[in-house]
Amino acid sequence: MSGRNPGTELELGWLSKVYVNRPAVVKHAEEIKTWRTLKGNWQAAWLLKAVTCIDLTTLSGDDTASNVHRLCFKAKHPIREDLLKALDMHDKGITVAAVCVYPARVTDAVNALKAAGCNIPVASVAAGFPSGQTPLETKLAEIKLAVEYGAREIDIVISRSLVLAGQWEGLYEEIRQCRQACGEAHMKTILATGELGSLANVYKASMIAMMAGSDFIKTSTGKEVENATFPVGIIMMRAIKEFYWQTGNKIFYHVTGSYPLLHDLAMA
Repeated sequence: MSGRNPGTELELGWLSKVYVNRPAVVKHAEEIKTWRTLKGNWQAAWLLKAVTCIDLTTLSGDDTASNVHRLCFKAKHPIREDLLKALDMHDKGITVAAVCVYPARVTDAVNALKAAGCNIPVASVAAGFPSGQTPLETKLAEIKLAVEYGAREIDIVISRSLVLAGQWEGLYEEIRQCRQACGEAHMKTILATGELGSLANVYKASMIAMMAGSDFIKTSTGKEVENATFPVGIIMMRAIKEFYWQTGNKIFYHVTGSYPLLHDLAMA
């Protein structure tokens, strides 16, 4: 895991001239789908790498300690041993990147992974996931509890209303306080892009989230009607590139979507 994003002061000037040519972005997204795909050993290598970037997740109302334990076993052994041996990768310690659960199940996941003898981090959704319709004080308390329980990564979700109303100062301050509540835990900021109204808003929300100290920006909760899409991925990664040019800070992109989408965006 990389170092933390220190964030920056709020720079609304970075947003003042944002314009997104939606037809051009959609056209580029369609072109990506026609690009040559990886084959043979290259494809196998890419898929193995993709596995190591996955947050293995259970976010159901009927989650129990036992199904979290099973998830943790799968996290340590995500690929069948015979397949790994066939690829001569059986001794490389291939695991997923993290196990993601609700705050109430963090302790179960931490204990299961400790018993399994592995150091896979536990990620916890927080801050009013998935709707974000929770008072800020409650969001901060939930984050602090998840960290106290042992979560090393926190997936927050933004208040979409602040984006739709153009309240960028309010969005920055909310995310900044969430960042502080995370302490040493890495923070992933879920934008819920399907509910932001436009690609320009996706870009602006991405920039604000990074200014406020997000270590990752993430497309969606997986609970919206529209989750990750190619155009949204292109816009978010362009925002990441611009933020890096402005600050020198590298931010990670996290997609809630399918392997084909992840593959094609990685090729972009």
